[in-house]
Amino acid sequence: MHVCLILDNNALTETVVQQLDRGGRHRVTVLHDIGELTQSALTPDAILIGLQQFTALRENEPMVYLRLSRRSRIVVVLSSRELLDAAHILAFADAWVFEDLNVDRINELLDLGLEGHCLMPKQFLSRLGVDEIRLTLLPRLSDPEFETLRLLGEGMNNRTIANALDLSEAVIKSMVRSVLSKLHFRNRTEAGVFAARQQGALEQAHGGVTPPHIHAAATRRAGV
Repeated sequence: MHVCLILDNNALTETVVQQLDRGGRHRVTVLHDIGELTQSALTPDAILIGLQQFTALRENEPMVYLRLSRRSRIVVVLSSRELLDAAHILAFADAWVFEDLNVDRINELLDLGLEGHCLMPKQFLSRLGVDEIRLTLLPRLSDPEFETLRLLGEGMNNRTIANALDLSEAVIKSMVRSVLSKLHFRNRTEAGVFAARQQGALEQAHGGVTPPHIHAAATRRAGV
């Protein structure tokens, strides 16, 4: 099998080449970018491509993507924490390989990819597995956004959250939209269920410290 590699960094390329060499069944060509492939006369059986390269190909060169996809299987190599960010584009690939989870099985995954199959790590098939990915994305949130997510987990509406954080409802509405976008929730209910289910992890992520203004607001609501 002829395999072309167009990955996002040299370290990843070296790792994949080593794994392919161990299989001893592939002729490997390493390219630096999509431009090199489109300008060459190569017709590989499979193209192993990094997520950034694949995103650029789909968004900037759709006709090139169509041409390549007709003659080769396209296998995207990405990290597990990129899965939610990349969900909208991975459907355009024939298979996926996760560099931090199953790249050591690249030879097996290539065989599956040529048949149009993809081996999905079992943790992504459970709700808690997706939660784990979202937890790695928490640093994207600002402090007010983080507190908004935490309070969504307590079942609060926008007005109650606004009172707790001493912000306007309009600002809270904007922050809820931002939380949904950054962590890839479909709606506020899904975000609230996640926050309630992962309450301990959220507290640990923020050092287990409740901000003074949140504590004060909770005290007022309790009538203390």
